[in-house]
Amino acid sequence: MNRLMEKTIRIVDIVVTFVLAATVVVIGYNRFWQSYDAVLLAVFLILGGALSLLVCTAFHELGHVFFGLCAGFRFNSLRIGFLNICRREGRLRISFSRLPESLAGATEMLPKNAEKLYSKFLATVSGGLIFSFCLLAGCAVALCLYRSIPFAAYIFVCTALPFAFHIFFYNVLPFNDDNLDTDGGMLRGLLKKEPSYLTAVNILTIEGYLYQGKSPAEIDREIYFGLPQLPEDDLNFIVLTSYRFMYYLDSGDIESAIKASDRLSGLLEYVPRLYYNDISADILFCECCLKNDTDAARIRYSSLRQYLIGEKSLQTNRVCAAYELYVNGDKIAALRFLSAAQQKAEECSVEGLQKYERKLIDCLRRDINENFDISAKTE
Repeated sequence: MNRLMEKTIRIVDIVVTFVLAATVVVIGYNRFWQSYDAVLLAVFLILGGALSLLVCTAFHELGHVFFGLCAGFRFNSLRIGFLNICRREGRLRISFSRLPESLAGATEMLPKNAEKLYSKFLATVSGGLIFSFCLLAGCAVALCLYRSIPFAAYIFVCTALPFAFHIFFYNVLPFNDDNLDTDGGMLRGLLKKEPSYLTAVNILTIEGYLYQGKSPAEIDREIYFGLPQLPEDDLNFIVLTSYRFMYYLDSGDIESAIKASDRLSGLLEYVPRLYYNDISADILFCECCLKNDTDAARIRYSSLRQYLIGEKSLQTNRVCAAYELYVNGDKIAALRFLSAAQQKAEECSVEGLQKYERKLIDCLRRDINENFDISAKTE
């Protein structure tokens, strides 16, 4: 879709959404002004509209979750505005973060195996659009019946019509924001079998094998490398490069792992915020352990410190251990982070990822025992 066409469609989206919102307000006022104070009615209409934005977004994302679960995926994370729900160490955790620049919601479903992932992925992507269309149709029917529905139903259902239209219309078209495609963009790419989306299927295949217990190096090399060349700013290329880094690291190919890390470092300007911290943490690990570039590691750590300390995940504890060991020379702090990483590894439900992380943890422990004096920091 060319820029002029996309801009035109975005304007149409805004105009239609605004017209629907004005229509809902006018009909609501004419229908209920005799029964409610004008100011109170206006407040209820505004609150109903604000709440409907969250409801419509949640309903759309739940469509992805429902169809994903039916297709054999497992739930990994869900974001609605500031709210984040994610699975960590086998438990669902709720947190809050700043609102992303573009997308109001996002869902991540991971495969339990590597079978028929193309059709499963297609169904999961379609789920959000199907749920959004059903909600849009329901709100439209409710507005048509406004004369016979009670005030509460009007406030909680009819006021959702503008946002229900916006979320469906916006997602059904092949837009791209912050290097993330809408559902329509993903469906188009999957149906046309474009190289980027065939790469996405391979990424899901890797994740499926990890869930089945294979470490990155135990997965067929062809899945990582038997693909068409993609533009370097393509999100799927960036994610695949991060998996290639894991593959090299797990197989002991240090030189190639460094090259993959350097490639990721050069691509950070294209990485969406959703993936930025995880990829940056891998680059930091490489700078600490493989390149011994303490100056670059200190600079990168300063920008990631809040994330690394606050996240307390398997990856962040392992990366913090590497930073303390190779950059600060603090064996005690490194051991403390390694113990936390070891505990997270025991709780990790993805067996292949667990094997990979355990290998890295064991390498760090060996370096502590063989090359670092406990008195190094105090001297």
